[in-house]
Amino acid sequence: MPRIAFLGTPDVAVPTLERLAESHGVEAVFCNPDRPSGRGRRLEAPPVKQSALARELPLFQPESWKAQETRDLWTSLHIDLAVVVAYGHLLPRWMLDSCPLGAWNLHFSLLPRWRGASPVNHALLAGDAETGVSLMQISPGLDAGPVLAQTRRVITLEDTAASLLSELASDAADLFQTHLPTLISGQGQPTAQDEALATYAPKLHRDMARLDPARPALELHRQVRALQPWPGTELSVQGETLKLHGVGALRASLEAPGSLVWNREGAWLTAGDGQALELIQLQRPGKPVQPALQALQPWGSHGRTAITETKEARTGEA
Repeated sequence: MPRIAFLGTPDVAVPTLERLAESHGVEAVFCNPDRPSGRGRRLEAPPVKQSALARELPLFQPESWKAQETRDLWTSLHIDLAVVVAYGHLLPRWMLDSCPLGAWNLHFSLLPRWRGASPVNHALLAGDAETGVSLMQISPGLDAGPVLAQTRRVITLEDTAASLLSELASDAADLFQTHLPTLISGQGQPTAQDEALATYAPKLHRDMARLDPARPALELHRQVRALQPWPGTELSVQGETLKLHGVGALRASLEAPGSLVWNREGAWLTAGDGQALELIQLQRPGKPVQPALQALQPWGSHGRTAITETKEARTGEA
């Protein structure tokens, strides 16, 4: 039986690891080192580490693939096939060349669209009708290797980045399980990507949280859904920053762009195209996520105000 290594870090990688461990076995699991998290900045084990330890799988957490000790470790394992899901490292050529059956990545987009770090977020921001998972043979270059298979999923107006990633993680596990026999046999014949169709999904950054009410309501709707849970989106109501955690319907409005109106029927933010965006869940500083009307209660059971940008939104400060 071929010796298989799994490389991944966040929770979206866990379903594929679990399916692989159950169906074939895993010679080694690689994930990022533990990182400080939360207000106490305590070291927190990545989800893949937690899963590997629960299954008593051999686990390694190298800081860098440039270090000689990492190369020596990998060489000693005699890995035939490497499987990568959201690992977070650019793997060196020597590592790719060391696997007789190849190194394969499950990437959460329909390559060549949205190569890079945040494909699901950018698919939502752009208003794509669908996304999916691509089983790609890793080669030098950013997500540029040939694609063996893809699975597709329609994007709805209810999808957020978090919910869509959860569904795609399950799709990735199914896709990999379907094609694992082909990978083990070495008979896979992936197809080269069309470079002319390539688009890129760079890392998210803090100043993307800014909501510009001059933009169309549908674009704001996509922004809120695409940037959950980080960096999120926010607006300022009478000097207080509110984070948006859920949006609903769109409707026509006669209010000026940037107007926030709330009453017993709901809370609405008017955008630049004469449409209003329904706000479902908001979070005030130091408070839990609340229904929008509950979060707005300090300013009355109904009201009307103009939103303003926060300092953080204007400057991109963390």
